[in-house]
Amino acid sequence: MIDQSLIRRLLLGAATGLALVVTGVSVPIVAGSLTPAMAQTSEDMTAALEAYGHWVRHASYGEVWVPDGVPPDWQPYQYGHWVFTDDWGWYWVSDENEDDWGWVVYHYGRWAFDRAIGWFWVPGDEWAPAWVDWRYGGDNVGWAPLPPDDLVDAYDEQPDYWVYVPLRYIGEPQLRSHFMPRDRSMIMLRETRLINRPVRVEGRRLWVNPGLAPGFIAGRTHVALHAYQVRPRVFGATTSVQGAVIVRQQDLRIKGAVRRAAPITVQRSTTTIQAATTTAAPQPLAKGEHGRLGSHPPRAAQGGGAPQQQQQQQQQQQGPIGTPRTGVPAGAGGAPAGAGGPPAGAGGPPPHPAGPTTQPQVVHPVSPPPPPPPPPAVVHTPPPVVHTPPPVVHAPSPPPPPPPVVHAPPPVVHAPPPPVVHAPPPPPPPAVRAPPPPAAQQKAPPPKPGDKKPDEPK
Repeated sequence: MIDQSLIRRLLLGAATGLALVVTGVSVPIVAGSLTPAMAQTSEDMTAALEAYGHWVRHASYGEVWVPDGVPPDWQPYQYGHWVFTDDWGWYWVSDENEDDWGWVVYHYGRWAFDRAIGWFWVPGDEWAPAWVDWRYGGDNVGWAPLPPDDLVDAYDEQPDYWVYVPLRYIGEPQLRSHFMPRDRSMIMLRETRLINRPVRVEGRRLWVNPGLAPGFIAGRTHVALHAYQVRPRVFGATTSVQGAVIVRQQDLRIKGAVRRAAPITVQRSTTTIQAATTTAAPQPLAKGEHGRLGSHPPRAAQGGGAPQQQQQQQQQQQGPIGTPRTGVPAGAGGAPAGAGGPPAGAGGPPPHPAGPTTQPQVVHPVSPPPPPPPPPAVVHTPPPVVHTPPPVVHAPSPPPPPPPVVHAPPPVVHAPPPPVVHAPPPPPPPAVRAPPPPAAQQKAPPPKPGDKKPDEPK
């Protein structure tokens, strides 16, 4: 039986690419050039996100994804924090409540806003540490989700799409507690300038996010910053992110399985980023200008060799910007235009203090051919191990235990109660008669008439 869901996803991917081409949006998925790897990535994205949101047909961008269960005032890139990496620049680490789907929508594709459905995600198959624009001014730094290319200019001037923190807190893990109040958005937009956006790495379907250089931040705020080692999650078709954790297809459809099977690791290095010797603020981007790599581009952007102009700028850089091993950028960072746009790199770092110089057009060298595939792994089959069991000696069975002695309690015999014998009441004691009085004391009865008195003589 034909898998209907697979057909639906392939058609949606082709329809999305066609809609984006019609609207002039440059994204990786283009009708007529849907390679097997891109089709597989589109199917994997659908499987990875369907448990955490819903897909909506958009008039301009085809099938887009909207997260479920988020607060009414929710925006992308607000529930998490920033860490600086030597490999890719500033990397967005999602909070735990967005970790199951943030590894997809914060590192692939773009975000846009529609009043009818809110914030929605437009799929894309190129990876970046974060897709954001950067603003700076008055010792405050801000960022906003990077939209499709046709909306970049409009979104840059929307105050509600930006979030700001004081510069000294950009590396704090509890970043949300330092956000500037929303009612100051218009003021912050006037006080800051657009200074960077992501930069595309030629030939690798990979973007870097230099942002604001950590050496400048350390020199301006005197706050110690550290570079981090990150092992991000990626889809199987993403082969350009070194050290990444590949997510298996069988884990995508099981809710919560990706977090258990492919955990993201973020580890801080012990090396402190050195402060830049100059604290001159980065120069704003000109209208239509792409992002800047800066004088010390991330490692992922150094694979093909830096242009001659960047090499000269590196020689002119004053003071150490971290150790040579880490290669931490020190000057004003840079970032590219949106995903799928033309390769950035024409922009350079802010002018040298000695005076502005004319920036010639930078021509990127042709990327070297991809390395040959590794030879097939040699599987060594060990000889079978035969385990000879030791002889079993059966000991004589012990005699059965004697039957348990049951001590029965003696029977209780209830003797009938003794008969009640009612004894006759004792006889009353004999009446005690008083002895007669002595004769002397006895009175003679009165004489009767005619009797002689006793004392009379006869």
